[in-house]
Amino acid sequence: MQKVSLQQQAVELIEQLSTEKLKAVIDYLSYLQDKEAWEATQELMSDPEIAKSLKRAEADVKAGRLKRWDDVRRDV
Repeated sequence: MQKVSLQQQAVELIEQLSTEKLKAVIDYLSYLQDKEAWEATQELMSDPEIAKSLKRAEADVKAGRLKRWDDVRRDV
């Protein structure tokens, strides 16, 4: 099933729910969204090169080696 038709089906079902059940659905959707974001973070952190790069970036921030966004944007 395509994403658009799944979304349409979800909207149709949601419109029929009581307020109490709708709150439960929202809580569950928030949980799923958080879980997906956490899984993506874990996947990235399991890559040794990305983890190494993030540690260098954190060290740069702590040492004050930063650039203003306006300066970076001009170079792009």
